[in-house]
Amino acid sequence: MKIIILIFCLFILTFQNVRASEDDEAKTTVPEWQLGRHILSGKILEYNPLMAPIIGRPVIGGEIFISRQTYGAHSWNAFFNYPEYGISYTFLDLGSPNYVGMAHCLFPYLNFHFFNNQNHLNLHFRVGTGLAYVEKVYNAENNPLNQASSTHLNAVLNAQLQGVCKIDDRWTVFVGGGLLHISNGAYQLPNLGLNIANLFTGISYSFGKENTLIIPESKINEKNRNWDCSVLLSAGVKEIKPIGGNKYFAGDFNVEVTKKHLQYTRFGLSLDITYDASEYNCIILQSLPAVNRLNTTRIGVSGGYVLLFGDLSLNTYFGVYLHEANPLYGRIYQRTSLRYPLSDRLNFMITLRNHKGKADYVGFGFGYRLTK
Repeated sequence: MKIIILIFCLFILTFQNVRASEDDEAKTTVPEWQLGRHILSGKILEYNPLMAPIIGRPVIGGEIFISRQTYGAHSWNAFFNYPEYGISYTFLDLGSPNYVGMAHCLFPYLNFHFFNNQNHLNLHFRVGTGLAYVEKVYNAENNPLNQASSTHLNAVLNAQLQGVCKIDDRWTVFVGGGLLHISNGAYQLPNLGLNIANLFTGISYSFGKENTLIIPESKINEKNRNWDCSVLLSAGVKEIKPIGGNKYFAGDFNVEVTKKHLQYTRFGLSLDITYDASEYNCIILQSLPAVNRLNTTRIGVSGGYVLLFGDLSLNTYFGVYLHEANPLYGRIYQRTSLRYPLSDRLNFMITLRNHKGKADYVGFGFGYRLTK
């Protein structure tokens, strides 16, 4: 949750900078490709006492990446100040060879620039998500102290703030700090997840043809309608204690109304109905005050913000349940989704529901736009 809030703050600054620097960008040419690597050092954050046994020496590792510089072929490029998009392979020695071993991460990312591309000094914010492989996971007999991960294959979320210095037109050095999160989204327990804070330094080389940054003639995004109303349905599976127990169905039904803000952003308001087949059993198993099964179907209201990267959109909502406080999670929740249109009205989406920053479940689903 804190990562998402940080992303929004950084984006707001980026929007303001783009409008101030467009005249300068019109004169800028940039190489199309960039290849680089960095080395990092960090630590696993001990946010739960059960993490203590797996935390040993500092985390060390590195990254190899390749990215492509946008130059305005799509109008959203200019709006977001011509970010780069790329793919990263990150390898980590997690500092605990007996319990977690190595992690290998592969994920696409977007890298946003705070200042225009003529500057020799710049500030970048990079965010990406993909897949991670953790070498050693929980096993009741052989590895019972690893409460961080029970599946080799996990999701990874990476956020970085980079200070960048161009040595010349081709070579660039950078330093920065980041946070990397590895989790299976509550698909299987235990799943405390790995949060790795790190510092890094690296170098990159730009190559390929030189593209002149294009300023769009029209700043109107015709696909970004003034008002929209959609219904969404998503579902996934999750596991609760005891470890190795049953898996349960969880799903969301949402009615969203969104309003255009800027050319590639929207505000949203949503009515959310959540069903979680595990909640009743989880309450009983934890000896919490019993509730009626019907009350485990939660109704909430949430507000959010939408970022549009062409057809792909990032949707983040924060909400409150209208029932009494949830005995498991409290009243506040967060839902985040990536959506991609299959037609003018139908969207495919991947969703994540959080409570207090902890993943509740990962789901897949569809949205249907009701407005014309």
